[in-house]
Amino acid sequence: MTQTHDSMDVVERAGRPHATFFPGAVTNLVSAHCARLVLDTAAQSGIQQSDLAHIASVDRTELLDNMTRIPAMDMMRLWGSLEQQLGHEAGIRTAAAAAPGRLHVWDYLIRTAPTLAEGLRAVAQYQPMVCNPEVVMRVIEDDTLLMVELAGSPYRGPVAAVHSEFAFAVTLRRAREGFGDTVAPVRVDFSHRAPRSDAYLACALGTSNIHFEQERNVITFLRSEYVNAQPDYDPRLHEILRAYAQRLIDQPRAIPPWQETVRATIRHVISERGGNGVDMNDVARRLNSSRRTLQRRLADHGTTWRAELETARHQLAVALLADPARSTRSIALQLGYTDYRALSRAFQRWTGQTPSDYRRSLLIEHD
Repeated sequence: MTQTHDSMDVVERAGRPHATFFPGAVTNLVSAHCARLVLDTAAQSGIQQSDLAHIASVDRTELLDNMTRIPAMDMMRLWGSLEQQLGHEAGIRTAAAAAPGRLHVWDYLIRTAPTLAEGLRAVAQYQPMVCNPEVVMRVIEDDTLLMVELAGSPYRGPVAAVHSEFAFAVTLRRAREGFGDTVAPVRVDFSHRAPRSDAYLACALGTSNIHFEQERNVITFLRSEYVNAQPDYDPRLHEILRAYAQRLIDQPRAIPPWQETVRATIRHVISERGGNGVDMNDVARRLNSSRRTLQRRLADHGTTWRAELETARHQLAVALLADPARSTRSIALQLGYTDYRALSRAFQRWTGQTPSDYRRSLLIEHD
């Protein structure tokens, strides 16, 4: 395989970028679609969920919401953990697991476009839907070449390599799904160092003309081969998909911080068990974790199981006291206290008020 440190002649021939994406409202948040894909790739590769629990231990049901996004730092750690488990092929294996629809509406922006160039411009513009918003995807054209450049990545080292290989592989896969299996680049440039063998890349990208340690990450096509419009192009459908993609960017919904996920799980267990106590093993299981991993993550966040249990009890007590139909005795029992006096002492420690005083303050506020 050719490896060169020279400047990329084919890229330097190109004009100014034709399109770039915009971060908008998704700064520091990454699509849950990509997180689900990485987690599923790990599971298909035999990696236990508990091995990733210390990275992003969130309820998988929360990731099913198409509007949900996770912290970019969690996504970076997730990629890092996958790379440690699978090695340098992690990005390509993740792209291979990305069946149509796994990345939601982004997957259909190329196949519904009139030409490959228009499709690539669309996925570049709406790239924040699926990747870290700091990453910039540009489409560059001249008379003979059509190029996609990936820049601005916050990732470093092996994780940067895995992510850039994933981005090019999944983009090429979507291009082939829309315009046929013959779509293939004439050259691919990566800024990271070459792996011991790049045969996996040649197979996935459809070319052996791959170069490493370049100034930029660029995948290059011959423009003349992809200028014809699709005969069944539906401009209205393409615009509907673009509008929906923009909505997902403009109206993200962040997953609650990990500690709040722990507290919400504890509150759910308390409500479910009706005063029969909270078992740490049960909470850990519901978080797809082990008791030991949960304790370690709590320590990493500067807290303890006891502290989080107290916080969850406090939050649930406040919510239950707002219901005038509930007696303070029944609330105390549900929270796991032996009697009302134990709840009263705890509530005074939390708020400086007794439960009765707190209830009276709620009545005054509503009058």
